[in-house]
Amino acid sequence: MDRNTSILSLYAISPIHAGSGAAVSTVDLPIQRERITNYPCIQASALKGAMRSHFRDFISKKDRYHKSDSNKELINYIFGSDEQDKWSKNDDSMPGAISVSDAKLLAFPMRSNIAPFVCVICPTIIKRLKRDLEFAGLYLNDDDALSKPDLSNVLSGVINDTAIVIKGNFKDENSAAIILEDAVVKINTQEPININFINDNFPEIDYLLLISDEMFDYCISNCTEIQTNVKINSETGTSQDGALRYQEFLPSDTLLYSVVNFKDQRAETKIENYLKANIIKNYVEDIIKEFIQIGGGETLGKGICKIKWIPKNKNEQNNGGQK
Repeated sequence: MDRNTSILSLYAISPIHAGSGAAVSTVDLPIQRERITNYPCIQASALKGAMRSHFRDFISKKDRYHKSDSNKELINYIFGSDEQDKWSKNDDSMPGAISVSDAKLLAFPMRSNIAPFVCVICPTIIKRLKRDLEFAGLYLNDDDALSKPDLSNVLSGVINDTAIVIKGNFKDENSAAIILEDAVVKINTQEPININFINDNFPEIDYLLLISDEMFDYCISNCTEIQTNVKINSETGTSQDGALRYQEFLPSDTLLYSVVNFKDQRAETKIENYLKANIIKNYVEDIIKEFIQIGGGETLGKGICKIKWIPKNKNEQNNGGQK
């Protein structure tokens, strides 16, 4: 089945705070996490809102004062109705032509003794990635471990404190312990897992280790970035009582991805040309690219992500994703 679906990758240039509200724990402002796995994520509403804002900024450059009804309608046509982008008082609710999944965690950076940081991944995330790629209909090389029916058997080779190389040169570390923050893992002697999809599409990763689900849980539960914020009293120039708070961030160099689906717009619109899903897909991917800001702290340089639409088939792969 040919779906108008894409994979959007997000590489954190600066720490990301996609907040989940206040908490009564040690961290006052925690990040969003999945309920079952506790993996950090960015909820679909936050990601779609960031994409809409990016798209709106592009439209505003073409229409400086943002008064064109056709431009506002185009935003609603793609992302759905929104009060900020109404073009008339009689504007009815309109479903968008784009649906966005939560941004799921793919690789998490950890301080290490062999490099400034090493990215880690676990069997559960790899299995989930395979399912998402199958849904999106993305092309996989025949020699990619993700395309093998015995993937589960391969992943079972990592247990407890062992690790398997996916990307990077660890040859000098085969017999030595690799430190990940306060934990220690040892490279498994079996052959590295060949996941071409990751190696080809994520050049930002220099070192990638497959660790056990249990070890991964330690990493994402205890090794996020916690920043202390203090409010200064403008009159005294000192910290204000009761204004100390601890805020959690996904660290820089975290890698996430989202499944984005495009569909035909069924509602009646004022746009003269009826746009099909594949046209909308190409248009959005041509505008929303390079960098995007997600989450809080925009004026502090937080939440800057390098984004990329993953090539879907062999032809796009060979042409570097060019359409």
